[in-house]
Amino acid sequence: LLLSEMWKEEGDDKEFLEKLFSRTLALSAEHDPRIEEAASNWDLDRIATVDLILIRMALAEARTFETVPLKVTINEYIDLAKFYSTDKSSAFVNGVLDKLFTSMKEDGTIVKKGRGLIE
Repeated sequence: LLLSEMWKEEGDDKEFLEKLFSRTLALSAEHDPRIEEAASNWDLDRIATVDLILIRMALAEARTFETVPLKVTINEYIDLAKFYSTDKSSAFVNGVLDKLFTSMKEDGTIVKKGRGLIE
């Protein structure tokens, strides 16, 4: 499978990627203390680099793309952790994201709009 075969419409994918990248960077300083708190007993510098990047990306996606369901986001990043990180990373990423998504929905940091997304 060639990478070029995966692209649907270049404009949409490129726009999504650029927005996700810039929002991940912009929100990292805000998200890092939350990540450290949710990852009980783990300092950020002890979390696998790929796991930390994936968690930051998932949080940015959850906050930035209001019509993407949280279940879709969490499943995508668990799959990415399985493929790109350690054997235990998918469980770690899942646990941290579950805690973060729950608390961020409660405090209004994550808001979803659209049919079937409002709880």
